[in-house]
Amino acid sequence: MLRRTIASALFVLFLFPAINAFAKDYVVRKIIDGNTIQLESGEIVKYIGVTAPDMNKKEGPEFYAKQAVGYNKKLVFMKKIRLEFDARRKDQAGNMLAYVFVKKTFVNADLIRNGYARADVAPPNLRYRDILLDAERKAEAEDRGIWAEKKQDSEKHYFGNKRTFTFHRPSCKAVEKIPDKGKIVFHSRSDAIKIGYVPCKICKP
Repeated sequence: MLRRTIASALFVLFLFPAINAFAKDYVVRKIIDGNTIQLESGEIVKYIGVTAPDMNKKEGPEFYAKQAVGYNKKLVFMKKIRLEFDARRKDQAGNMLAYVFVKKTFVNADLIRNGYARADVAPPNLRYRDILLDAERKAEAEDRGIWAEKKQDSEKHYFGNKRTFTFHRPSCKAVEKIPDKGKIVFHSRSDAIKIGYVPCKICKP
């Protein structure tokens, strides 16, 4: 019995690397939005369990949409990725649904953890449900990215940079470097966010 158990364990250990060795790699040729990409083959892949701010709203991109696209591009553009599928492999439009990995980085969770997207977990694709929801809880607790929108005002006013579309606390050193013509005053965080400005990563207004 013991010999049989050891033999089975060795079989799994030898088989696992072999499976990974033959796993197919894909290359990303286009970033469509914060949670959608296009492969070299032309196939569209939507990230399972991830919903990013909308770039194509009639009134303009949603808060943090541009940043989500930029971060997604940084993670996967022109890189080899590995796709992992769940119970449902395609959506109604025929797009692939997948968990995306770049080496050891779990892209779906990384986007959520850093506040570029929300978790949107629904049956039957629940394999990484706990990981994605935990990533969202951490991002929200730290007011990262999209979660900064809900923060309360802590200053009487804020200064925005018209070139970078970033807003700062009055005490932020970056404010001193903004030319007068490029400076805009906001009386609340929501005023800045409504027109597409994002919080400074240093002073975190």
